[in-house]
Amino acid sequence: MSSIIEANVGLEADDFENLIAREDDPSSRRVAAGQPEEAHAQPLLKMTASAGLLDGDASSIPVSTRMNMSVRRTLRTLAPFVLADSVALAVAGCGATAALWLAHPVAGESIGYLAPLTLLPLLAFYWLSGLYSEIWIHPVVELRHLTHINSVALLAAACGSLVAGPFPLFFLAGWIITTVMVPTLRVITRHLCARFTWWGFPALVIGSGAGAEHLIRTVLDAPHSGLRPVVATDPGSQCRSALLPVVNDQRTLESLICSEGIRHAVISVPNITAIHFMQMIDRYTEMVPHILVLSDTQALPTLWGASRSGGRISGIEVRNGLLMITLGFFKRFIDLLFAVCVFTIGLPIFLAIMLAIKLTSPGPIFFGHTRIGRRGRLFKAWKFRTMRPNSDHLLQEYLAKNPEAQAEWQRDQKLRHDPRVTSIGRLLRKTSLDELPQMWNVLKGEMSLIGPRPIVADEIHRYGEFFRLYMTVKPGVTGLWQVSGRNDIGYDDRVQLDAFYVRHWSPWLDVYILAKTALALMDRGGAY
Repeated sequence: MSSIIEANVGLEADDFENLIAREDDPSSRRVAAGQPEEAHAQPLLKMTASAGLLDGDASSIPVSTRMNMSVRRTLRTLAPFVLADSVALAVAGCGATAALWLAHPVAGESIGYLAPLTLLPLLAFYWLSGLYSEIWIHPVVELRHLTHINSVALLAAACGSLVAGPFPLFFLAGWIITTVMVPTLRVITRHLCARFTWWGFPALVIGSGAGAEHLIRTVLDAPHSGLRPVVATDPGSQCRSALLPVVNDQRTLESLICSEGIRHAVISVPNITAIHFMQMIDRYTEMVPHILVLSDTQALPTLWGASRSGGRISGIEVRNGLLMITLGFFKRFIDLLFAVCVFTIGLPIFLAIMLAIKLTSPGPIFFGHTRIGRRGRLFKAWKFRTMRPNSDHLLQEYLAKNPEAQAEWQRDQKLRHDPRVTSIGRLLRKTSLDELPQMWNVLKGEMSLIGPRPIVADEIHRYGEFFRLYMTVKPGVTGLWQVSGRNDIGYDDRVQLDAFYVRHWSPWLDVYILAKTALALMDRGGAY
């Protein structure tokens, strides 16, 4: 990374693309671990010296140049989302017009060809609600904001047009299509843009000691946030990083921030007093206008937390949706509705799978296994049988002959190449159809549509202190683990995902997981 900055002396407005392009190359980013800070900062000193900034005169770069860099970078990063929203609203307008034509041809002819554009003013509401902010919000929160805006605006328009004949149908159809299209195109846009080097904002990473390396890696591994880490700093001057150059000298850092046009910073400095933390915030807000302060504890459920201030008392309100009776009733209603629909619509699929299992392998059609549910209650989770008879004996023989498989089983409680699985069972697992009978557990109230994966007694010790959180909810047919890579992620990560779900539960998180489940079923990644 140090060679990158050395080669970009006196950056102009368009030079940042080259910097990020080389930053994405791991061979360009690496610096020997444990290398002294002076070695990290030397190329930066050369750069700032060449730019005439070593004397601390960061203002020597013309204001017009800095403003041009900032504006162009902002436009490059935000324009794809404005374009995606415009396309989604236009498509929704066309769909609403088509619905009006089908329901009332005379009214369809009277609204004219520009009717699909009537939904575009929603872009202004998105902007006013912070949906074009430079610091990206979590997709679940984004989904909630978009749904609220579209619902209020379009349903209000539908009510206001009741005196205009069939026009409420136009806005109702537009509301349904917009609610689906806008979040979908935003997700696609973010995934596409994260692959390109011209998208995003250069960012300063502020960490302390050994935790700074983890913070740097976390930000680098999250390109969808729109933040592109360029340099790191440690207020305690103890950080050594092999991922980014570390600059702790105040004058050099200010000069670099100015010349690179850095307007964003990510900070996480645990184990620091409140007074020192506020002093540090005051120090860096003089350099960077946007600072993302990360929580110093993973236990703080910040997804739905809201900052509150009353006079001299300020803090973060933490909400537990699991204790809200109305939300609990809503979750149960969705569980019942979905389970009934699956059994009704999917009956032919159930019969076909049952026949295939019976014809290809001896033994029962269904397999029940004792699992731990809410409040520690035991229940039998049902699946279509995917294994051969005497599977326990087959497993022990296989593990005894294969040490690598033994290690894999001890680590994940699963095998990528499981000798117990039948041919039809392998197909059922790959498509997750083997879990359809768990809808019976959902109907009985033993499981929920979405929740942590049900575990057995032998897995309790793997959860440790998080087992208490696990017991506060019903296990789910699908969940964060299933949509985050399934068997491709480690057991510890799975436990963290379950803890995140419990701490941040809301109906919006369930909707988000359900949508990602549909994508995961099509991708089939991590399923075996």
